[in-house]
Amino acid sequence: MPENTGEIQGNGRFKKGKSGNPHGKPKGSRHKASLLVEKIFESDLEIVCSQVVQQAKEGNLIAAKIILDRILPARKDRLININLPLVKNSDDAIEALRLICHAVGNGEITPLEGESLSKMIEIQIKGLELHDYEKRLQNISEVLSK
Repeated sequence: MPENTGEIQGNGRFKKGKSGNPHGKPKGSRHKASLLVEKIFESDLEIVCSQVVQQAKEGNLIAAKIILDRILPARKDRLININLPLVKNSDDAIEALRLICHAVGNGEITPLEGESLSKMIEIQIKGLELHDYEKRLQNISEVLSK
């Protein structure tokens, strides 16, 4: 073990808040290889793009896919039009969950979409419970202070 490591490391660990390599790579700096590749790519970008477009026009489906993936990326979710009740209490939540299950069963929404909606209802229920507990505590506090 080098002589100077005892000052930085105590018992094999770095001191809290002190870097093990204080003169290391600065934040935001980029790797030389990445910079070189980027520079090469920038100089030929127009040529590469025009070739991809030309190949797509000639019927190359892979080239067409590359272009479409950049212009129209795959959609991760969609808007769901489903009439759910305003959740003000547990009865409303149960009705909303019933409607979600019904929509999944009928194929109106996917099971994954149904799960997402159910989680949102669950969050609402927890918020309502928290609000209810707060009101109860306030009432108890008022009664005890009298």
